[in-house]
Amino acid sequence: MIATFYIYANSTNLDEIAPALRSRIESFIAAYGDRVRVADQRHRELPAGVVNGDLGVYFESAALADTEKGDLLLFFLNLSIEFSRDFVVSGASPHNQYEDFACVSAGESLEPAFDLLHANETTG
Repeated sequence: MIATFYIYANSTNLDEIAPALRSRIESFIAAYGDRVRVADQRHRELPAGVVNGDLGVYFESAALADTEKGDLLLFFLNLSIEFSRDFVVSGASPHNQYEDFACVSAGESLEPAFDLLHANETTG
């Protein structure tokens, strides 16, 4: 079971849109309180070989109802259309093993991402 999910855009050419993208994300997730947080690695020092610049959100699977997870996916689909960017749905197991699972992209089905998030269902 996946404990923590991330939905992010990677750093490729992110600098031009990052301020507007971050602003849109912060505005949308405000309603979630501290259950969904911004993940912004653009200015973090990371070891060699690690991509520096991902921007998106992270949340604990158990903290959100399925409808809220769906709303996040739809929000990122709209961002994909608006900013012409793909977003990655990634997860971390309880043992901190990270893996990219699905892509949120304009013109692509959200079904794989919905299935992933619903496979980690919560009540509510």
